[in-house]
Amino acid sequence: MRRFFLVFIFFLFFPCIVFPQVIIKPGIVINRDNLESYVPSLKSMLPACAHKSLISGIQNGWITLPVVQNEKNYPCPKGFAKATKKYAGTCKIGPKNELIGYVAGIPFPEPKTGAQLAWNCFSEVRRQCSEDIEIYFNNLLFDKNSKKERSVDWILYKKKWKGRTDIPPIPEMPGEEEVLSKESIIVTDPFDAKGFAMIRIRFENIEKPDNVYSYIPAIRRIRRLTGSDLTDPLLGTDEVTDDFEVWRQKINPKMHFKFVGKSKYLVPKVYLERPSEPFLKGNLFQVEWEIRELMILEIKNEPDYAYSKRVIYSSSENNTYLLYNGENFDQKGRLHRSDVILVQFADPETFYRSWHGTLRMDNLSGHSTVMLMYPDLTNKVNIPLSAFTMKYLLGQAR
Repeated sequence: MRRFFLVFIFFLFFPCIVFPQVIIKPGIVINRDNLESYVPSLKSMLPACAHKSLISGIQNGWITLPVVQNEKNYPCPKGFAKATKKYAGTCKIGPKNELIGYVAGIPFPEPKTGAQLAWNCFSEVRRQCSEDIEIYFNNLLFDKNSKKERSVDWILYKKKWKGRTDIPPIPEMPGEEEVLSKESIIVTDPFDAKGFAMIRIRFENIEKPDNVYSYIPAIRRIRRLTGSDLTDPLLGTDEVTDDFEVWRQKINPKMHFKFVGKSKYLVPKVYLERPSEPFLKGNLFQVEWEIRELMILEIKNEPDYAYSKRVIYSSSENNTYLLYNGENFDQKGRLHRSDVILVQFADPETFYRSWHGTLRMDNLSGHSTVMLMYPDLTNKVNIPLSAFTMKYLLGQAR
């Protein structure tokens, strides 16, 4: 009986003795040869959407995962940081999830509730680039075997009407008091999609749907789209308008927010310039990683929206609230689409930060899209109002 008991104890603890959880820390490089020993730690330090993609990339030998010491925390742009300090304590959340008393900056420097964190993370409030944004996109489409299929290029223009802090007029654009921002895209390549255009006008009133128009070259007609649910992929890519910047969906009264907590995660380091090409391997990037604390927010939607739930991961360092990962679940509770930030960089003068490479996954089909971005991170961009007209956009496509 005693022998049986000792054998039982041995096999009970044997897995822990043979396969100890190896701690991930700066200085290590995870590769195909040592991956197995780091799998348990990676599972706890990567969101599910990033874990699956990165593990696959390491197993295929496309990338290694070098972990480096955290560099300095880059601050918010100067004007935005000043506005955050000036207007701290002036905002509150109304009974319908509306943001009351907002002027500029991060509304809740020390969020206490899920709704407060949600507004800090909301695309029209947090600050990465300037108030006037021009970005060139190269979208690379991959099949379920990570084989490149095609590419789609477009230009994005965006102008914020409210909460302006660094480019005059400050703090808001004159006229059109209801407008929160305007955004447009124009496809420039390939030939069969060239000329597709979309304009999105977002209103401050959260109960008022966005105005969304698109020009479809094949029929040479302008069509109006629903402004409350923009979850259809664009032009065969895995890019969804409501998923831009991880989370672009408009906050509405039917949403429910939960601040899940904080945890240490692996995130791509911030480069002061774009990594040298070629660094794209398969549908991933060869970059360095840091360990940083992220805040986890759960967003529950109404039953008639495409996603039943979103889970987003953000950094609160220096009130940046930069989003790193997003997981979107369909109405059956399955992980449908996910967004993994893989390359980011910052301008050392303006402190604007942006992504250069993201991986958008359709986890049900296995299809993915790598989005390469080339934004202007200076304060010299001045987007004309005509950029939000079809005439201007179609002129850019010629």
